[in-house]
Amino acid sequence: MELLDKCLALLKEKGADEGEVSLTHVQNEEMELKNGNIDLLRSRDEYYLNLNAIIEKKRASIQINKIDEEAIAEAVSELIHNAENSQIDEANGVSDQVQERDFNNCKDNYDPELMYKRLENFNKEVIAAYPDLVLEGAVLEYQKRYNYYRNSKGVNLSSNHDNYFFSTSFFGRRNRETSSMNYTGIALENLDEELYELASLPYLLRESVEHLDARIIDNKKFTGDLIITPDCLRSILYSLLSHLGNDMLIAGTSYFKDSLDKKVLDGKFTLKTEPVSDLLAIKDYYSGDGVVNRNDYIFAEGVLKNYLLDFYGSRKTGLQRGPSLGSNLVVEAGDKSIAEMVESVERGIILARFSGGQPASNGDFSGVAKNSYYVEDGEIKYPIKETMISGNLFSLFQNIMGISKDRINFGYSLMPFLHAKEIVVSSR
Repeated sequence: MELLDKCLALLKEKGADEGEVSLTHVQNEEMELKNGNIDLLRSRDEYYLNLNAIIEKKRASIQINKIDEEAIAEAVSELIHNAENSQIDEANGVSDQVQERDFNNCKDNYDPELMYKRLENFNKEVIAAYPDLVLEGAVLEYQKRYNYYRNSKGVNLSSNHDNYFFSTSFFGRRNRETSSMNYTGIALENLDEELYELASLPYLLRESVEHLDARIIDNKKFTGDLIITPDCLRSILYSLLSHLGNDMLIAGTSYFKDSLDKKVLDGKFTLKTEPVSDLLAIKDYYSGDGVVNRNDYIFAEGVLKNYLLDFYGSRKTGLQRGPSLGSNLVVEAGDKSIAEMVESVERGIILARFSGGQPASNGDFSGVAKNSYYVEDGEIKYPIKETMISGNLFSLFQNIMGISKDRINFGYSLMPFLHAKEIVVSSR
């Protein structure tokens, strides 16, 4: 792309030893359902230009959302100044995996009439099936994304893809009683299915109404089992994977330091990153460091197979760059039905949403169980409120009792239910 070549030439002219430039162009068509009404189409056309410069092993970065010559010249001037005043780091550099690749996954199936119909049907279904549910909002958008990357060592990458994305938030309300807010987001290749049938929405909508009758657990404090729903599992995994990225591995604080090809988690647990998966709507062909991503294992039957370092993190630690930076997570299905998992629980909870800070570096965590259920003697007893849970992140994934056969496809991840033990549950 000519614009990126000009940016690289300008970086070199102003004194950069090495440089890299990436441009993302997003075309977005959006409809919103709010207060029972559908807003007509809104269009956005956005540019994000990222510039990186390295001068004598000192690095700086800048992002702008304009691509005119004046804006670029100002950004380059600021960037060079910042790089000259940065700290020397011998690990700074740009990818030398010289290649020219163009990835195309555009289906060009934009259909505004079908978008309106799907939103309208979603609204009608929710009103009819869940009179005590309040839709805080729902947005359906079609997005076409063009990505371009160049660096001073000859790497030349580009990709374009399109998809739909649906997001919604909601809560239950009956008289003066309200349930906790819940939400979800789903990426789609097409609009073949009704929105209310997608991913975990059928049970999320139902559960928000059921939580109008939430109770405080009778047993004030106990140690029991935890069944984590697919929606909640995604967010918990991000905490786990933070120990495989740049920050913790460079600082030497990662729980998984020096653990490649060692069994560190339960053998039932297999996790892959699938940036170019046929199963997922979202594609992540390459990352901002100019390295092409690939499908690969992160954990295979509990064995750590890959870290998730970028190009800089790889140079800094001397370890291999990851297959991706952690995109498109896929947990391998297990052999349990959800009913079987519940039946095996003597006492515990089904955790649908967790509200708490990041776990400590040793994995200890505590927080509030939201939109969750109490389970006793193999039966779901009632929805719960004002309930805290605490435990250890690594122990949780080392004590897996079962993983469900069924998985939920969010379009950017594929998640099952996961049953673990030894979690402390306490209520007010």
